[in-house]
Amino acid sequence: MTLAFLDIDRSEFLDRYWGKRPLLLRQAIAPDRLALSPEELAGLACEEDIESRLIMHTNGEWTLRHGPFDESDFATLPDRDWTLLVQDVDKYLPEVADLLDAFDFIPDWRLDDIMISYAVDGGGVGPHTDSYDVFLVQAQGRRRWRLSDHVFTDDDLLPDCQLRVLRDFPVNEEWLLEPGDVLYLPPHVAHWGIAEGECMTWSVGMRGPTDLELAAAWLEHLAQTARPQLGDHVGSDTDLPTRLQPRDLATARRLIGGIVPDDIPDFRRWLAAWLTEPKPGFEIEPPDTPPAFDGSALRRHPWARFTLVELEAGRLALCSQGECLVFDSTHAQTLETLCRQRRFGQGSLPADAAPVVETLLARGWLVADD
Repeated sequence: MTLAFLDIDRSEFLDRYWGKRPLLLRQAIAPDRLALSPEELAGLACEEDIESRLIMHTNGEWTLRHGPFDESDFATLPDRDWTLLVQDVDKYLPEVADLLDAFDFIPDWRLDDIMISYAVDGGGVGPHTDSYDVFLVQAQGRRRWRLSDHVFTDDDLLPDCQLRVLRDFPVNEEWLLEPGDVLYLPPHVAHWGIAEGECMTWSVGMRGPTDLELAAAWLEHLAQTARPQLGDHVGSDTDLPTRLQPRDLATARRLIGGIVPDDIPDFRRWLAAWLTEPKPGFEIEPPDTPPAFDGSALRRHPWARFTLVELEAGRLALCSQGECLVFDSTHAQTLETLCRQRRFGQGSLPADAAPVVETLLARGWLVADD
């Protein structure tokens, strides 16, 4: 699946828009690739282990209910002004996870989840801001998005409300999204999506650690390990989205006040592992009997996010689920392929990839693509 950036390429998008300004992409994704039905989404919302919410706006009041839900909950809902949201749908449905291939120019560790919402006419979650980058993919129906360039604070929130809804919302831009349209929003841009008729929206959310989260986690790591040895840095900035880049490391050091020396291999490895730690409840259990590497079709486990980090002596670490597996650089091409793709057709991985693939199968990071 590809994401059409119309008149701009991916580099221009990252330079001009990523983290800076909104961008509307018309007909960026074929709607038939976004075929999940409202009934399927409601079924997920009835599952005990899947996070879901129901948001209603009635007589000027916002109400929030958390799942799991029962079929009878949906039967009693009004005809308008409500929306159902289900988190982490990509981790349960491989066909939804396939959408992430459209964003393969963004480091895998940044991809948080795909939240899918179904709304009836007038439904939405109210005007609000998010602290992360998000791509809002219109799958079915139409949704009107209103944006504000005002800088909001907590003082602007509705008092005594279960949701972080903004009290006043001066609109300076407005777009009506049709199926296949994608709206990119950087962090803290205030937005308000309102369904015009029934509609479904897939929200591809990105994550990035704050300075406090990063510093606390690194200091906790230091407290639990011996003081690391300094070593020589090996590698260069290849600008590959599969790898943890020197600029990422420099940003991490800056965020925590530069308390990490320029070149500690342990910090690189720790950071890559920490950035790929799963959400609670999405830890992958190794299979009792892993599938054999016999040329059959494989896919990445939908709960796994991959990133590569260069270590000393030319070695590479493949990190996922908060853990790093170290391999010799002779496996670099295999590791790049595994990080760039999520599905591997029959016979698409060469026989010399066996040491890497068998290790990942044993971890449960790769599974049979039945």
